[in-house]
Amino acid sequence: MFCQIEGGEVVKVIPRPTTIVVNGVTYPRQVFTDKAQLTSLGILPYQENTVDNRFYQRGSLSYKIGSDEVVGTYAKTDKDVATLKEKMIEQVKNRASKLLAPTDWMVLRATEGGTAIPDAIKAYRVAIREESNTKETAIGKLTTLAEVIAYQNCPYIETRKDNDGNEYESERHLDLSNHYFAEDPLAKDDPTFVSLVKK
Repeated sequence: MFCQIEGGEVVKVIPRPTTIVVNGVTYPRQVFTDKAQLTSLGILPYQENTVDNRFYQRGSLSYKIGSDEVVGTYAKTDKDVATLKEKMIEQVKNRASKLLAPTDWMVLRATEGGTAIPDAIKAYRVAIREESNTKETAIGKLTTLAEVIAYQNCPYIETRKDNDGNEYESERHLDLSNHYFAEDPLAKDDPTFVSLVKK
């Protein structure tokens, strides 16, 4: 992206190279490959700092004009922590419900005198409910926006194997409102997965 500057002010944000008119002169889109000419025309590269709308209300946009680029930054206002926590608990419950749904029929069958629920499934369902309760308790103890953000962007190190059996690590940020660690006995094995450990 680019910005057109006139009189020390941003007059236009240009999302992509295109034909432009500056001081009554039309320039083809190819002008965007010539940095020196762009600068002479008052057109600089532009980057914009976004606002994570999960946690903040976005306000007005201001620009910092440098010698070689323009940076746009939105003002932001913290969202209400209590409201965020309510939504997080709703997410926890919804996710638990979705995880339990595929085996609900086994529970119904067993209650009607049919085949008993396999022990592995029974243990998994108990684990999901316990994890859900633990999450609700943890969310209930959050008091600041920083704590909410940390809970929904919790860093973990994931280790996997490539086709040659070599292990490699990558960092993942998990939303603990939606991520459950209980292992589903009906899920297919992932031969590339080794571990997921909190950083």
